[in-house]
Amino acid sequence: MNESQWIDVSATISDGMVRWPTDPAVHIYKAETIGVDGAVANVTAISTTAHIGTHIDAPLHFIAGGEDVASVDLKALTGTAKVFHIRNTKEIKYAEIRELGIEKGDRVLFRTRNSETNWEREPFKEDYVYLATDAAKYLADKEIQCIGVDYRSLGSKENDPEVHMLMLSVPVIIIEGLKLGNVDAGEYDMVCLPLKIQGSDGGRSGRGC
Repeated sequence: MNESQWIDVSATISDGMVRWPTDPAVHIYKAETIGVDGAVANVTAISTTAHIGTHIDAPLHFIAGGEDVASVDLKALTGTAKVFHIRNTKEIKYAEIRELGIEKGDRVLFRTRNSETNWEREPFKEDYVYLATDAAKYLADKEIQCIGVDYRSLGSKENDPEVHMLMLSVPVIIIEGLKLGNVDAGEYDMVCLPLKIQGSDGGRSGRGC
């Protein structure tokens, strides 16, 4: 694949972008500005969580003593990925994904109606499409390598801890906050590398994922 064929599916980090309701807001500011107080360089500082925008959930996110983001096996996040378009406008259900031919070791990305809007610049949506518990159990049994979704969280407010635990205990590495509006269903080469932060339960992915 040449450079022109790569698709950037990561959200741009910016002040005021959507966040999980209990998380602190993003704050981007200049710690140093050329010509101010003798500064000879611009230095940008960022205050946010490890789970803003497009990011990785490491097992430590929901499992005490689990692997941190710096310990995650990058093989799960690099290689062939399968993008599936989900028709259900409420949730990603087992009844729909069982027919998709998902196999052990797959990297699976789900595009839903979440991708129809510029969600990172809009207020938090209570009715986003999420992964149903029955689908999470199916994918955990399949032992896929990673799962990617196109909104702030894998689960709903009701089943969020359960579906995270089902995935991360395998472990299936979770990618949240993908921008898949311009991505057709099919197979792609994926590179999704999180910031290597020791002791962190998550990590912002690099541009391109």
